[in-house]
Amino acid sequence: MNEFTSSTVLRLTAVLAASLPLLLSGCATPPTDPAQRTVYDQTNDPLEPMNRAIFDFNDKAYTYVLFPIARGYNDLPTPARSGVHNVIDNLGEPVVFMNKGLQGDITLAGTTAARFLVNTIFGFGGIIDVAGHNEIYEPKAGDFGATLYVYGVSEGPYLVLPLFGPSNPRDTVGTAVDGVADPWTHELAYTTYPEQFGVQFGKGIDLLAGKVDDYEQARKTSLDFYAYLRSSYRQNRRFELGQKADADDSLYDVPGDKNDHP
Repeated sequence: MNEFTSSTVLRLTAVLAASLPLLLSGCATPPTDPAQRTVYDQTNDPLEPMNRAIFDFNDKAYTYVLFPIARGYNDLPTPARSGVHNVIDNLGEPVVFMNKGLQGDITLAGTTAARFLVNTIFGFGGIIDVAGHNEIYEPKAGDFGATLYVYGVSEGPYLVLPLFGPSNPRDTVGTAVDGVADPWTHELAYTTYPEQFGVQFGKGIDLLAGKVDDYEQARKTSLDFYAYLRSSYRQNRRFELGQKADADDSLYDVPGDKNDHP
């Protein structure tokens, strides 16, 4: 294990250890009423008080800092935005290849390798998605969180991460492992912390740019925006993993009319 990987693992361990008291203090008390307890168990959100506090912080950070930057990014010419998005996707292919291999899906691992080679060679380093134009598409669930799911690891309670948003312990660990495993961040290209931060920030803005309008529309029309995002995240994640819908998915999956707000 090289120096970067070792220090990253140590930092992640320290953060998790330091966060444990906060996680425990943020737990909601389970209700004693049977009907309320059923809903409590379905939502799987024992950390709701802490999650809502982080959610409020994220909402302000998105609204006043990140979304204005994302809107500026959206004002770029479409070819420029598509090129940046395609390059970011192409740089992520090695991690997807690793995870599909760990999941035992050799066919999709081969598809990922083919996409990377075709786009890198014929797409000018990934600027043009030549593979996609030839119907060689990115496999779903190419992250380590999905790999843990394949090996039977449960998702754990719902968790809202600062800036990253909706998640769970399994996917949080998966995100950390994917970051450590990414060869570009510490072996080949981005060797300094400013470079690593710049790349991750660029990825985040590219991701947010396509969600600004949907996010703001849902916030205007949802009776409980926090619950709506929680349900939406779970539905999307289960779809990626090929799971069936959960009982909680029907609780807050449709935004309410803005006139219904108190």
